[in-house]
This record gives sequence, C-alpha cells and structure tokens, in this order.
Amino acid sequence: MIINELMMNQDSRFTDIQCKMAIKQKIVAKNGRVEMIGDNQFKFITKDNVIDFSIVDKNDAKLIMESFNRHFYCLANVTGCSDNIEEGKVFFLHIGFFYNLQRWGKTPIILSDEMKSNIEKQYVKGRETLEQVLEDNFRLSDSVSSYFAYTSGKYYFGIDEHDGAEMEDADKEKIPLQKEKKEESAISENESIKEEKLDKGKIDQIIEKEKQKKDTLVIYGREFYIYVSIRGDKFNEKLYVEKVGKRKQNAPMMRMAEGTLEFFDHNSILSKKVKDTLESTKGYLDLWNQYAEQEGNLLLEEVRKIGLITVNRDAATFDSEGIHLPYSGLTKEAEELIVNDTYLFFSDEIPVYLADREMTWSDYRTLSKEASQIGYSINKGVQVRVNKRKNGGFIIEAEDGQLPKQKYISLSMLGDERQIARREDARKRIADGKAANPALGLVLEGQLTEELGAYSTRKKIMPLSSFVKKKIFKHDPTETQKKAIDIALNTPDIAIIQGPPGTGKTTVITAIVERLNELCDKREKVNGQVLITSFQHDAVRNIIERLRINSLPTIKFGKQNRAEEEDLTRERVIEEWCEEYIARLNEKNPELIETEKRNRLSRLHNLYLIYPSDKNTLEFLQCAKEINNDVELDKKISRMIESISVSGGNKTSELLMLIRRLRTTKEGFMDDGADNADYLLQNLEDMGINQSIPENRKVFDILDEAAMCYGKEPGEELLEKFCDVKTYLLDKCVPKPSYKKEVPNEEVSNIYKQINQSVKKHQDEKAAILADLLKELRTNRSEVERSLEHYLFVYSATTQQSEGVEIKEAKGINKYSDEHPEYETVIVDEAARVSPTDLMIPLAQAKKRIILVGDHRQLPHIYDEEVFESMKENGETVDMNNIKKSMFEYLLEKARELEKIDNVPRTIVLDAQYRMHPMLGDFVNEVFYQPNDEQFASPMPASNYQQSISKKTLPLEWYDFPDNYGKEHKEGTSRVRDCEADFIVEKIEYYMKLEEGKNLSYGVITFYSEQVKSIKRKLKNKLGDDAKRVRVGSVDAFQGMEFDVIFLSVVRSNDKKPMVRIDKNSKPEPINYDYLEKYKGIDKKQIDKKTEEYKEWELYRDKVGMQNYGFLISENRLCVSLSRQKKLLIVVGNTEMFCKGEWGRIAEVCVPGMKRLYELCKGENVIYDGQSESF
Repeated sequence: MIINELMMNQDSRFTDIQCKMAIKQKIVAKNGRVEMIGDNQFKFITKDNVIDFSIVDKNDAKLIMESFNRHFYCLANVTGCSDNIEEGKVFFLHIGFFYNLQRWGKTPIILSDEMKSNIEKQYVKGRETLEQVLEDNFRLSDSVSSYFAYTSGKYYFGIDEHDGAEMEDADKEKIPLQKEKKEESAISENESIKEEKLDKGKIDQIIEKEKQKKDTLVIYGREFYIYVSIRGDKFNEKLYVEKVGKRKQNAPMMRMAEGTLEFFDHNSILSKKVKDTLESTKGYLDLWNQYAEQEGNLLLEEVRKIGLITVNRDAATFDSEGIHLPYSGLTKEAEELIVNDTYLFFSDEIPVYLADREMTWSDYRTLSKEASQIGYSINKGVQVRVNKRKNGGFIIEAEDGQLPKQKYISLSMLGDERQIARREDARKRIADGKAANPALGLVLEGQLTEELGAYSTRKKIMPLSSFVKKKIFKHDPTETQKKAIDIALNTPDIAIIQGPPGTGKTTVITAIVERLNELCDKREKVNGQVLITSFQHDAVRNIIERLRINSLPTIKFGKQNRAEEEDLTRERVIEEWCEEYIARLNEKNPELIETEKRNRLSRLHNLYLIYPSDKNTLEFLQCAKEINNDVELDKKISRMIESISVSGGNKTSELLMLIRRLRTTKEGFMDDGADNADYLLQNLEDMGINQSIPENRKVFDILDEAAMCYGKEPGEELLEKFCDVKTYLLDKCVPKPSYKKEVPNEEVSNIYKQINQSVKKHQDEKAAILADLLKELRTNRSEVERSLEHYLFVYSATTQQSEGVEIKEAKGINKYSDEHPEYETVIVDEAARVSPTDLMIPLAQAKKRIILVGDHRQLPHIYDEEVFESMKENGETVDMNNIKKSMFEYLLEKARELEKIDNVPRTIVLDAQYRMHPMLGDFVNEVFYQPNDEQFASPMPASNYQQSISKKTLPLEWYDFPDNYGKEHKEGTSRVRDCEADFIVEKIEYYMKLEEGKNLSYGVITFYSEQVKSIKRKLKNKLGDDAKRVRVGSVDAFQGMEFDVIFLSVVRSNDKKPMVRIDKNSKPEPINYDYLEKYKGIDKKQIDKKTEEYKEWELYRDKVGMQNYGFLISENRLCVSLSRQKKLLIVVGNTEMFCKGEWGRIAEVCVPGMKRLYELCKGENVIYDGQSESF
C-alpha cells in the first residue's frame, strides 16, 4: 500500500503538492518521507537518494511547516513530475501526516477462524493468499522501512443484541503496549449522559458497558481496517483481531508505527497453550488414557486365552444357517469367549500379538501406526462372523459363501481395535489442542485462559423466534426452557442441560436446532452444520424422528448390527420422506396426477415402438384406458385388450408354478407333496382338459394317487411315476422360443395420437417440472439420497459412528485420510449414558459449541469393573469417583466452575415435567431429585392424565404376589418369576379388549433379561400379532421412552431371613443392622462422602442390597423405571420384600425408592392381591 491509497482525513493529508527541486536530479524511488530543514526547505528521502526541494504554493508550504512544527511524522509518494520549468525540476507529492512515530518492530496479532473467514470471503481474490492480502493492505513503506497506521482507544466487544458500539479515539495519550503507559479514552469528555432522560436500568447498562470496554487499536489499511484488542498485563500483552470493517472515508488523525504486522492463527496459539498446560498436569484425560491402555491389555489377554484355533476344514458343511466348521482343542473358558456375533480372523501369518505374548497394547498400537505410515498393515486377513456355536463347531457366514483359505484362525479383535483407536485418536487430538475447538482440553479441566477468553464474545443470539415458537411448542415454553435454549445458543464452549424425566429435553433440542438453522447463512455451504449424537441407536432415532429441518428428513449415518428391530437406515428414512413429499405434491397440485399419467403413457408408447410385444401392448392400452375420456375410443381400447391372448399365458404361468412345486424326493414329499399334487389336479380339472386321451388319463390317475398319500410315506414306484409326470407336464407347458419378429400395430399408435389430441395440449412449465420431480422421487431414490446430503443441515449418528465411513464421505472426507468431520455445533442426547471414552469422539468434532443434554440421575454410563480392578492391581493411582461418575456429571461440575470464572451461564436444570400424572411426578421428584437440589414441578392438572382402566382411576396400583404364590428362579445368570409374567400378560390382554384400554400404549419393564424373554414369549402366544403393540424390555431399553401404562415386574421374592456374604469365599451371615443403619436419618448433604469411613459403609450397604435385591438397588435404574408412564404405573411383585420385618429395615437403606413407593401405594389403598384378580 502506498500513502495516497490510505484514507486519511483532510487535515492529515496533502494531495498533489507542487514541489521544485533545488538541484535537478533523477527520481528513482517514488516512496519516501519528508523532513523540514528550514523555511520552505525540505528533503524527500528515499532509499536511492535525497532530494532537496521547496513548495511552490506558499499556503501549502505554510500548512505543511505547521505540521512539522507540531512534531508530526509523514510519509510521501511521488504522484508525477515535469521538466518544463525554466529552473530546476518540478514534481508532485502526496504527503500524509501522522500524530507521531513509534518503533514497534515485529508485532504479532492473533487472528481467529471467524476473522480469517471474513477477510477471505470479502478481500481474497483469485490466486492471492491471505498472507499476501494482509501485507498489501496494511504495509506502508518509505522504501527503506515498513510502517502501519493506527489509532487507539477503548471499545466494547461484549455479547450484545446490537452490534453498534462506536470506536473511541484517545489520540492525545500514549498507547498501551510493551513499556508504554496505557491511555485513557477521550470519549468520557465528549459524551454526557442525560440521566433525566434515561431510566435506571438503561443507566446501569451504559455504566456496565463502560466498565467492559477494552484497550483497543484500530489498524488502517487500503481496503479494510481491523479492531485489535489488547489483553494481558503489561509484561505479557497479546493482540487479538476482534472485528473487520471496510475502510473509513474520514478516519481520525492516525499514528505511525515502524515495524511489521505478523498474523498468527488463533487455533495454533491456543493449541500450544492447551498442549503445554495438559502435559504439565495429570488430569481427567490422563485418567482415561490409563483406562484405555488397560482395556487394550485385557482385550489382548482375552484373545490369547483362545490362541490359535484348530478346525477341521475337510469336515465343513454348508446349509441354510451358514458354514458349519468343526473345531477342536478349545477349553470351556475359551469356548465361552466366542459368543454369538463375534468374529474369527483368518490370516496367512500368526498375528503379532499371538507371536509375541509379552507385547502390551501400547506396543501393539505403536507398531500398527508405524506400519500404516509406510502403507503396510500388520493385520492382513479376512474377518468372518460367527453366528453361533453348534454341535462342536462354529456356524459362520462368509461373503462369497466360501471358507476362507488363510492358514491361521484366531479370535478377531478388529472391531474392538477400531473402536479403541477412535477413542484414542479423539483423546490425543483434545490433549494436543488439535480438536475442532482447540480449547476443549482446558474446558475438560475447568480452566480458562486469556487466549480462550478473547474469542468468547459473540453477538447475542435471541433464544426464540416466532417461527420456532409456533413450530415446536404446543404450549408456551416455560422460562426455564427459554433460558436453556438461550444458554445453548450463546455458550462460548459448552452447555449442559439436565432434564429430569418428562421435562421436554427433546423439545428443547429441536428448538435449538431449528434456531441454529434460522441463523445460518443459506448462501454458505450448510450441509452437516450440526451433529446430533448419542450412545445408542434408539436414542438417536428418538430425536431425529421429530426433526424436519427445512422440510427435509434427518438421516442417521451408520447401521445397527444384528438389530432385533429394523434399523432406521438412510434408505428407509429417504423412502418414507419421498412418499410423504409425493403425497403433498399431489394434494397441492391435483393436475399432476393427470400430467404424470400422460408422461407415463408417452414412455409406454416409446417402449412399445421399440419392442411391440403383447406384454408392452397390454401395458400401454391399460394406461390409455385410464386417461381416455372418449366413449367410442374406450370401446375400441377394451376390444383390443380382450383380443390380446395374454390371459392364457398367465394361466400357463400359474400352471408352471404348480408343476414346479411337485416334490419328487421322499423328504420333500413328506413335507407338502400330497397338498401340491392335489392343487395341481384341481387346476387341471378346472381347465377342462380331455381325460379320455390315454396320456392325460394317466397323468390324472398318478396325481390322484399322490394326493391320496397325505400323511403317508410314498413308495419308490409312486415317486418314480410322479417324477415322470412332472417331466411330461413341464415339457408340455414350458413355452417354446419364438423367432417371429414383432411389428408395431398402427392402431396402437393411432390411439396414442387420439388421446394426445383430446387432452390439453399445452402443459405449463411449472407442471412439467413438478411432473419430472415426481418421477425422480419415485424412480431414482439413490440420486435423491445423494442430493439430500448436500442440503441436510443436521447429520446424526451414534458416538462411534460419528467417525464412520458413511459420515466422512458425506462430509467430503476420504475414508483413508487422517481428516476428521467437524461441525459448528455438536448436540449429545442422553449424554449421561455415554462413556467418557466414547463421548470424547463427537466432542472433539465441535468447532463452536457443545450441547450436552441428559440426566445423571437416570441410567449411568457403562464402564468395565475388570479394567478398573486391573488398574488398581498394577499400582496405578485411580480416582474411582471419576471412573464411576458419568462425563456428563463431571462436565456439569466443570461448567459450573467456569461460570464462576467468567460469569457466562453454561448449565441449567429443566424444572417442569409434563409426562406423568402429578402424583407420580411429585413422587419421582421427592425421591430422586429434591434431595440433590434439582427439584422440578408437575404443573399440568391430574385431569390431563385420566384413564378408566384402574380400579380407582388413580395413576398407581400394586398387585401383590407373596413368595408362596410363586418362587423366583435362576436362568443362567438371570432370574425369572412366572407368576408375575403370567399375571402381566393376562392383565394386558384384558385391558386391550376393553373399550377404555384398546387405544392406550403399554410397556413392561423388568430388571432381568430372562424375565423379558418370558413375558415376550407369553405375550406372543396370547396376543399373536397384537403383541407388537406392547414394548417389553429391561430398564436400559426404556430411557427416553414413554407409555400410557407401564407394568413393573419386580421378580425378586424371598421369604427367608436376609443375609450377607462379605466376600466370595465366606459363608452368608446375619446383617449388622447397627452398622447398616449408621447414617439413617442424617441429611445426605451433611455427610462427607469422600471419607474412607463412608466408602467402607457404602461398600457394605451395596453388598447387602445387591445380594438381596439385585439391580433394584440402582437408584438410576429405579428412577427410569418409575418415570416412563403417563397415566398409570402398575407394580407386580412381592410387597413383603419392602415392608416385612428385617426386609423392611434393609429396604429403607438399600432400596429406599421402592420402600417409599410401597408406602405411597399403602397410603392410597391401591395394593391388591394378585391371585384374587379375575379377567
């Protein structure tokens, strides 16, 4: 940039000043500076020479001398010159004066992604680089040194609904940089606040704004200027670009700095800060690195227990289940490790971890990475699924139906390795500051830095628009819901929304996504701006089934392996959306149906002309008959249809199908051979075939004999004759090839012409386009899918599959590259259920905001107790609380710490539930949430939850089944109680037959997998297809779901004295009630749960509870079980387990929720004898 390209105010610049050289000489360099050496005597100094000159115009000379007398500094540029002067040489200068000159040297400035993007969009053109544009824009020169122009002052960069604050220049003071004193704003002298015209709130707002103003530079350039905030103390100041603006027409008097601007990427600065900080502290990430290392070691240990598997390839057999491959030499322990749906690994070489049994997981991963860097895989081989074990062999499935040829067979760990590798990679990117948001590692540790805070001041986003409010909320959103949306949209990094049961978490998520979609710039590439993820496929489906952003479906990437129910695949979602879209198009444009029919008629006519077969003729005529509205033409079409003898062909096809069904082997005949012979005999008789012909008579007699052989084993002679009959009939009925060349019938083409003349000839452009769209929607689903991927605002996947091949391809990432998908926003639903190692995968993909939605009072995340025990055995220092605690709860605590640092809200608890009857809502709140200061209300009236199937129309019943009504019994490691299962099935059947109950939804929850299977089996036998209307499952399958009526099958029943076994090898002993009830009646908040004393007591309590109540002791699971119903909760189980004698005492300590539920039922008088019920 040259000085005359810089926009300066009129007092600072002098344009085309005519100058006369004292001694005529050549001007080499045009950029330089001017010094005053006397009255109207100046020097123009460049790198090549010094030119003495005077100014021709006396007034110009006077003004310029005044500027020099005020110690201003200037740069100048030669704009022209002339030799047509009698004495000396005249040239013209553009001179720009600056307030003063300071020497800064190299000045580093930090540039965020957002600011880089703004500059690149507006000012980087063609092949220019950002670096070139920045240098050309800001660098001034006198042909010797580099300079830049700036002003200084204070500026407000806070989050504000209006982005209209003005820069305040205070150029009479010194700039706050390095050793110089900070200057004060002159704005306070120029502005006055007229308090009498402002309310107090407005005054407070202005005062607060004044406090938040920051020391700022404005650096001016040829095309644009930048606002740069100055942060840190005077010994460690950093400059951050906060705003970019177009060049000003009348900029204030500027200052001059000698030096160069060096722009640095904010993320690289932040990444280094994060990496240095995390390397110096052994925090949360390090804990899970230890966990993952031990997890890998245990995986290797498991594979080594099995070792190389010996199989008998020669004895392999093939059937409908797959390939049966006999094995030998496996211990019982090794056999049990190869469960259904595991994989075997066939390889030409012994896997390295089996060849070297001392190799650790860390060694193996290092070797694997080194090999991949040179394009080599240490795991060359074929992976084959084991469907099940059967008769001393594996039932396996291979893609080509062939047994793999590789020599060595072992248990495959490729699937586990891939999952562990994804987790490891995410943790490493977070630790190295390479995540999409480099600061994520600091957020995990509850830290903020100056580097992070500089970019936490975005423009305020309003939580709701009228459009989103109308589209998403049936009733007005609560203030808490609005605040939750506000926090999520405006968080500088992470937002945590805790949602107790029924508080509208899904609704809040949907509103957030709709609002983000409203705000995004549709001129930009918008696909995949938001990722919605969760641990389970069901949770992902639950959210996306309610999302229709821009009227488009939300696609889930990745499929569920071996799902019991059909997975919501991309193909299915797109198909459903296409059908909905087609229906809407036809509804709004009824003329499209006729247009589409005419287009189809045209296609069929073209096909007929190419191949005028009877089949194509018939299809064309049938379509023509649908469209035609002329009576005479209709008669003609009908006659032509009748004349085409296709019906005979159809009959022949049916007959051929029956002939081919004839069973000619003994096994096949015993299955349905007699039935098939009888069906064929009846069809032949109906056709009126002449039975007096000997050949025909013989066929009829043999078929009749076969049909009479129902339930009997056919003789060899009959089978032989039966086989001859089948061959004879096939020979008679299989059509002979025709060599006749078909010629188009002119009458058919005439019909086409007549219909075209009779219908409306002109088809407007809109109708034609819509008709083409309909055709694509119906016939080209794969192209529809590809097109949708370019416009979908939201992507969805499970946490693991958020790094899968499908989603990478949709993001335009090569599946073999090291690049990772990134999103502006990542939303994790049911976040408390996701293990930390899996949760970090999507967290590392979020650039602007992470929104975690969940409830740590419900189902917890799953961790491997064996891994934890192994870590302790290895002498590693492990924080058990952070292992057991969900990452959701951990981050909730860290987010609250961050709130205290910068006063930016990041957390909220939704405080009103709308799912349950208020009696049950209040119960769940009082038992599980209120003691933890997370209480919620149930504002809807009880009348909204009325039902007429319960005895007292109350929302709660308990059907008592004492132990003498039926014992619980073990099935493997699980438990079953038949009397409860039978009652539940009969009760559901009864309710579904009632007028009041037939339209209600039903769910059955139990804590034991074998009880789930038992109830499912009994329901299917009792209800047939109607059993599909009832959801039966363990607690884990029900989180996020709701039903009108929920049955809870308790299962546990015992009439013996409760006992406890202290360790595996000890005998059961009486319970020490004095110790068990040690903390009874003490407020939980007053107990220090970190002491060893409390931990020992907690361990004893859990042993007593687990051995006597099993999974009922889990408050999280119980919370879910008791909060799925909308109208009615029915508990089925033995009440004595929670109230009788010693059982009542241990229930109060070990399962207080069930004890209080029993007391509520007793108080409401809704406990009934289970055997007294009649249906």
